[in-house]
Amino acid sequence: MEKIRNREDIILAGLFGYLLLSSFINQKVYDVLGRYASLAVFIILAALLVPHMKEMLQNRDVKVILAGAAMLAAGINLIVIGSNKGAFFIPADLCLICVASFYLRLHEKTKKYTAAAGSILTILWYGYVRWDYNFNMAGLTFMLFMMMGVTYLEFLKKEKNYEYLTLAQILMYVTSFIYATLYHSRCAMAGILVFGFCITIRRILVSDRLFFTILLVLTTAGSVLFTMVYVILGEKGIQGRFLYKDLFSGRHLIWKELWGAYLNHPITGIGSSYRLKSFDIFEVHNGMLDILTVHGTIVFFLVLILICAAMNGAHMAKGDRKIKGFAFAALFAMLTASFFENFFTVPPYSIFFFMFLLFGQGSYSQI
Repeated sequence: MEKIRNREDIILAGLFGYLLLSSFINQKVYDVLGRYASLAVFIILAALLVPHMKEMLQNRDVKVILAGAAMLAAGINLIVIGSNKGAFFIPADLCLICVASFYLRLHEKTKKYTAAAGSILTILWYGYVRWDYNFNMAGLTFMLFMMMGVTYLEFLKKEKNYEYLTLAQILMYVTSFIYATLYHSRCAMAGILVFGFCITIRRILVSDRLFFTILLVLTTAGSVLFTMVYVILGEKGIQGRFLYKDLFSGRHLIWKELWGAYLNHPITGIGSSYRLKSFDIFEVHNGMLDILTVHGTIVFFLVLILICAAMNGAHMAKGDRKIKGFAFAALFAMLTASFFENFFTVPPYSIFFFMFLLFGQGSYSQI
């Protein structure tokens, strides 16, 4: 057990590297390996938490109890509703990520190298049109690589005092926004804009607990409320076009149907085997709404509490304030992009979310 604990940052970096290379090199490889990514994340995070079990029991950690309750409820609900059981790993992975963010740590060097690895494929993606990937996925990938890249450059600025790297950060930010625009990925564009806004006010973001909490509520619970407003506006016939797409191009129909189905099964949820009439595959297109409609009210609120606890835990933790500012900006950008895509709830994106949570936490040297 002690060997696992001493190598947990290396194991996490290995998991991140595996998901990075298996997801963003070739779409066909991603289609094959992506099926088992949620299972792999669950097994590895669960194994890494085992050496911390004694500490959890001694502290009577409420977060662990809530995570266990959420996973138990999710499993029971899927059995009751007769759903595809693989859906269990989505809330289960999120629960483990939230709990693990309090117990697992990365060395400062591991954080820096992880950020570098997370951006290393940027040039490849800049230079090659990813026709094989869904354009929203491509835009979100540009966003992720950019956020990792500018965070890595911030590590270098901190270590080497290379302040001129700010120009490289700005160039990477602008270039990635242009690429997301060219791919017509509006959710990625929104996420990149939120990232830029949060970087601009990062001192407030890191120091003002009230502001941080308000932003957290707006990007989590607010994401679900947003779908209700979106459906109402879509039903009123309000329309317009942006980047060659209608503002209401079908998601309002999907969300309207999902809300109707959920209200018939508010406790158990509808499961992932539900067949949408408004879309050709089952795709919720909203991370928090996915948890609510698929897994039910109880699981949703437990997961929501855990996400908020993990984010607040990172906010209160020791750590370099500049790096924390970039980490929180990335987390809020991912939550914002998830208004229109599942995004942070599924691998490999959930591990990017986890890494940014750990960037916001203290390192081994600060404990």
